[in-house]
Amino acid sequence: MSAFPIAEASKAQIVALYSGAVDPLAGKSVDEKRELLKRTSYRDYLTKICGCSEEVANCFQGRPLGFFGLGSDAVPAAEARDLGYPGFAGLKLPGGANAAWQEPYIYHFPDGNASIARLLVRSLIPGVAPGNTMDDVVSATFDYGVLDRSDQPVRIRLDSTCVHVARKGDKAQVAYVRDGALHRVEAHHTVLACFHMMIPHIAPELPVPQRAALAKNVKTPICYTNVLVRNWQAFKNLKVSSILAPMGFHHQVSLDFPVSLGGIHHPRDPAEPMLLHLVHVPGAPNQGLDARAQFRIGQGKLYAMTFADFEDRIRDDLDRMLGPGGFSAGRDIAAITVNRWPHGYSYVANSLYDPDDYEETVLTLARRRFGPVVIANTDAGGDAWVHYAIDQADRAVNELLG
Repeated sequence: MSAFPIAEASKAQIVALYSGAVDPLAGKSVDEKRELLKRTSYRDYLTKICGCSEEVANCFQGRPLGFFGLGSDAVPAAEARDLGYPGFAGLKLPGGANAAWQEPYIYHFPDGNASIARLLVRSLIPGVAPGNTMDDVVSATFDYGVLDRSDQPVRIRLDSTCVHVARKGDKAQVAYVRDGALHRVEAHHTVLACFHMMIPHIAPELPVPQRAALAKNVKTPICYTNVLVRNWQAFKNLKVSSILAPMGFHHQVSLDFPVSLGGIHHPRDPAEPMLLHLVHVPGAPNQGLDARAQFRIGQGKLYAMTFADFEDRIRDDLDRMLGPGGFSAGRDIAAITVNRWPHGYSYVANSLYDPDDYEETVLTLARRRFGPVVIANTDAGGDAWVHYAIDQADRAVNELLG
């Protein structure tokens, strides 16, 4: 703490946040405290209720970005408490941080969620790839020519963009574009599992209230960058595995997750090459804008940036963060891959801006069945987790079959 680059008074305020010796909402009931935390941003909680300086608030500004796509100015204090952020112990509220968020966030395939899709496809279309376990799917070679054949019960047609969905009697008529040509198919049962904000454009027959509910899902822009470095000695020298920069362009720089699976083995020697994981979430923080407005602005920023813009930021951030450990971007960077998702995470209800009955008034309305068509996707569940996609797919199919 002594080396923390903030004023001594701000250091003392941070220590006080973690100590929890004072109840900043003394005199209020449990229900009053809970309601206030739902309606107050974490940044306002720190500055207006706990009496912290703007300097202290800046230390926590970028902490929620990777989880919410928003800084502390647009994340409810109740959510910050749930995630174990400091400043709430003195409230003496029943329960504490959600234990579910304390588990290390390291469990995934080497290619992220792609292997989940690969496992599903391999089970649906026998012969598309060898093997039958989660280990062997990692390096399995898929025969894409087997995906779309007329002699099999399951057909997957890639590079086919849906552009129109309409009811035709008791069937759904779906139009899609492939290789520059427009095609149409009809079916008695159709699951529309795409971005909610696109559905009003491709299914114009939907009722106006449902179209409005679907349009509320403004997705979170986010950018994950992989930087291959020739070694990770600088991290060892600095005795860190992850660096947070709450007001920086990249709010997080970390060594890649230590995943070894299916013949893939993570580096163990600092002299070995290593992937670094960099996270950038664009937006418009501290301007009084709600979550959707910040997401839309962030989407525009992400579209406008060039690879050269990212490369400049990457080299600058890594040199300043890791330079004291002996790192040099010009010497140590071997490759860069910038993965930008202007429409990334599904929108999650935010108690600062959305009503308490969001599930009923928005999500349930948005995913309402229309004739032979049902709606799935994580958007239909109101969050971006993989199990939400699975749950919503199960619900949608059962709606069709029920």
